[in-house]
Amino acid sequence: MALQGLVSLYLFFVGAVFGSFATLVGDRIPSGQSIVRPGSSCNHCGLRLRTWHLVPVVSFVVLQGRCTACRAFIPMRYPVQEALLGGAVVLSFWHRESVLQVLMWCGLWFVMTVAISSDFTKLIVPNWLTYPSAGVFYILSALASRSFLHPLFGLGGGFAMIFIVHLLSGGKMGLGDAKLYLSIGAVLGVALTVESFLFACLLGAVIGGVLRLTGQIARKQYVPFVPFIALGVICAQFVFPGFPQWYLHHVLGLL
Repeated sequence: MALQGLVSLYLFFVGAVFGSFATLVGDRIPSGQSIVRPGSSCNHCGLRLRTWHLVPVVSFVVLQGRCTACRAFIPMRYPVQEALLGGAVVLSFWHRESVLQVLMWCGLWFVMTVAISSDFTKLIVPNWLTYPSAGVFYILSALASRSFLHPLFGLGGGFAMIFIVHLLSGGKMGLGDAKLYLSIGAVLGVALTVESFLFACLLGAVIGGVLRLTGQIARKQYVPFVPFIALGVICAQFVFPGFPQWYLHHVLGLL
């Protein structure tokens, strides 16, 4: 048990490091900035961050969420995204069926973390992220499942589902979300892809409603949907993975 705890802690830290890098990528590239230069700095006063300032999650806690120089608040989404990717890596490892599946899932979490940052900063999910990743995850999923049809149906079904919602909503749900679901569908398959989207919509409605009622966001202010997509995928894969079979058997009586 102690060994499992140490392994989980190590995996969480590694995942959080990649989560920090994914956040940087999603923040800078859509804005046309380099991910190499300049180095990380405070968004308000420009203070160049030292190495210990960049320790994922821990530095945020030590600094009490504020810049050491100007005392401006550090966006809460930074440690949250780091912790999200760290936790997802741990879950992916302990639910593994093969090394290839672990790598595939970790890659998907990285892509979704980049997409979350891009959605927050520019309200887009860029094509340079979604199209290449869709091809990569289709190949990885086909190799992991030893089936070229299963990920293909998931890929097509995931895109078609969001595309229909895009049309019905008059474009309020962007096509970037549909393109992101190319990768998600290839990895999850059709049934869990649909489940993940339902959870994403439910969480988005509840959390968005609470934020509006409490005045945290304006009534018509856009709320980035990609974070809810990520939470929906986590629910479908790790929390309620057997829900589609349960629904088909007990509700529809098809299985």
